[in-house]
Amino acid sequence: MNTKLKTLQIIHLALCSGVFLFALVTVFLNRETMFFDANPQTTAPFNPIFPIMGLITISASIFFFRNLIAKIDKSAAADAKINMYQSAFIISSALLEGGALFNIVGFFMTRNSFFLIFGLANFVFLVLKRPTKDKLISALQLQYPDTEAL
Repeated sequence: MNTKLKTLQIIHLALCSGVFLFALVTVFLNRETMFFDANPQTTAPFNPIFPIMGLITISASIFFFRNLIAKIDKSAAADAKINMYQSAFIISSALLEGGALFNIVGFFMTRNSFFLIFGLANFVFLVLKRPTKDKLISALQLQYPDTEAL
């Protein structure tokens, strides 16, 4: 089971690295033409779409993760529980990554760094979602024999 946790941690690292590197490249490419404007009138077609999608993906990530974890049968074997946790984690993380990338693309298209705030919010939630042994035990309510295998 230890390999399953390591696998999740590697997936998490890859998702975080992808978002971070993409943001770094877009900021580097737009560093001389960047500006900050939160006024909806001046950034009309993009302003409501990108921030709202960022917030929706954060909410959806939390909702789907909790919903999928709640559906796990508490009497199932530890391997089955961990497999369900992996699915819930990947779906939740993908939503957060999508929201972050969406807002970074919004920044890249408009050069308005206002969108980076919402990309950063999604990125922070993604970083905080890092799977650990304690989080796995807590979410799945694992007991003694199963916890030692982690």
